[in-house]
Amino acid sequence: MAYNAYGFKTISHIGSVDGSAGANRSLHAYVTNDDTAAVITAGYFNSLAGRLKTGDIIMCSLDLDGTPMLRNYIVVTNTGAVVTVAAQNVA
Repeated sequence: MAYNAYGFKTISHIGSVDGSAGANRSLHAYVTNDDTAAVITAGYFNSLAGRLKTGDIIMCSLDLDGTPMLRNYIVVTNTGAVVTVAAQNVA
């Protein structure tokens, strides 16, 4: 499947390393029927490139139509057009 904007919400801005407002990182939540393999596919969150920053956290409730699971991802790169995330709690 593909990213669905209806499942995405910014929960809070969680601060910055240097205290400057422009450097704030955010905590986001995303719910989807996609599984983790789909979500970490290159370009999955590209439509959010203008909204996501490197270091932002995305809490995902995945595979809701199958075997639901929770995974946390961090935005590792954002070129302004291409967003890459990495799973943070893998077993």
